[in-house]
Amino acid sequence: MPAAEVTNELWDRVMSINLKAPFNLIRKSLPIMISKGSGVIINLASVGGLYGSRAGVAYTTSKFAVVGLTKNVGFMYAPKGIRCNAICPGAVDTEISVGIKNPNMFGLSRVQLGMATNPRQGSPEEIAKAALFLASDDSNFVNGATLTVDGGWSAY
Repeated sequence: MPAAEVTNELWDRVMSINLKAPFNLIRKSLPIMISKGSGVIINLASVGGLYGSRAGVAYTTSKFAVVGLTKNVGFMYAPKGIRCNAICPGAVDTEISVGIKNPNMFGLSRVQLGMATNPRQGSPEEIAKAALFLASDDSNFVNGATLTVDGGWSAY
């Protein structure tokens, strides 16, 4: 939804789900990870958090904020043995749009412009494999990073 159409209620709901929830999970998890001297945090951002027009303004803003949260936590807690990274999926076969009853046609038309460059949609399993990599020791030097998992969509 474009900025002129977003209600305070929608803005607050999207920010609560996409930003406040990961922040609270991180905040509550950090003391445990600090006491253990290690930990891995994986956030779900979006290519919408890297490029400004892949979704509506509230979603895009929240995912940009998740990228910033990831980078800050990754840097701040690196000396404590804690890594924090974000996965930025492209279009994935999920039910993200199921609850949208009356999409804003102006906003939808603007967002859809870039869909023609999308090579294909991904699967939730492909995103899970990226998360498993980030959680593994194979990625122990990856910290504060955003891993774009979009089948090459953002390469165009």
